[in-house]
Amino acid sequence: MTPFTIRRQRGASLLELALVAVVTSVLAGLLLNCLISTRGESEQVAAKQLIGSLRTALAVRSAQIISTTGKPGLLALSHQNPMTWLQQPPKNYLGEYYSPNKSELPPASWYFDRVGQTLVYLGAAEKSFSLRIQKVRIFKVKLIQMPGPINTDPREEGSTGLVLDELSDSSVAIHTTAGSVSRPYFSEKK
Repeated sequence: MTPFTIRRQRGASLLELALVAVVTSVLAGLLLNCLISTRGESEQVAAKQLIGSLRTALAVRSAQIISTTGKPGLLALSHQNPMTWLQQPPKNYLGEYYSPNKSELPPASWYFDRVGQTLVYLGAAEKSFSLRIQKVRIFKVKLIQMPGPINTDPREEGSTGLVLDELSDSSVAIHTTAGSVSRPYFSEKK
C-alpha cells in the first residue's frame, strides 16, 4: 500500500446535517417574515385605494345632487352606505350590520354599521403572545359647511359639501386563552 491511499468518502457527518438544517430554517424564517410584511402592506394599499374610490364616487354624486336638489339631497346622501356608490363592492365587503361584535367578524373585511352610519374596516389581526391585535378603521360621510366671503350679501350661506372622513384609528385587542376568545376592549390612539 502506498502512503497516499485514497479513502472512500462515507457521506455527510451528523454535524454537517445539523448545520444545513439550521441554515435552512433561518432562511425560511427570513422569507416568511418578508412575506408577512408584504401581505400587510398590500392590505393597507388595497384599503387606501378603496377609500380613494369612495371619495371620488362621493364627489361625483355630490356634484350631481347639488345641481338638482341642493342641500336636502346632500343631507340624504350623507346617510347612505358608501359601498352602494360603487359598481361592484369589494370581495371582502360583508354587508350592512346593526352594531356587530367585531371579534366575530372575519379579519381584513369591510362592513357598514347602520346604527352609527359608519363604514368600518377590520384589519388583519397581528398575533402577539396572548393577544390578537386588530386594527380598526372607521369612516363616516359628513356634511360640511364652508362660510362665504366676508363682504358679500349676509343671506348668502357659503358652500355646502360632503366629505368621507376617518373618525378614528383604533386597535382592538382580543384576549385569547386556550383557543377561547373573550370580549374585546378598545384602545384609541389620540
